[in-house]
Amino acid sequence: MDTKQTYRRLIEEIIIGHTKIPYSYGDIQFETVFDREQERYLLMILGREKVGGDLPSTTRRVHGCLIHIDIIDGKIWIQRDGTEDGVANQLVEAGVPKEHIVLGFRSPEFRKITDFAVT
Repeated sequence: MDTKQTYRRLIEEIIIGHTKIPYSYGDIQFETVFDREQERYLLMILGREKVGGDLPSTTRRVHGCLIHIDIIDGKIWIQRDGTEDGVANQLVEAGVPKEHIVLGFRSPEFRKITDFAVT
């Protein structure tokens, strides 16, 4: 299996794994978006959560991106990571070299002082 195919599989497994973790509050669902042609992988959250503390039950809509990963020029670009443990750490544990992971949500200057790829 080639590297790109391996990366696709790992990314999808990690994202699907996060759908199994219950959201800590509210009525929140997960949606996976896998665009294999454009090499874009997302985990979206949507639903309603309670707001207002002791006030009568008031809710607000929740809709956003928890994880956004792209494969660009053979590297895994983490564009958004709203997870507790970090997708980059999961990828490293799965055997992806740090130099193949770009923390796209960080500035290029900050990326230079990490063990991960700059671009």
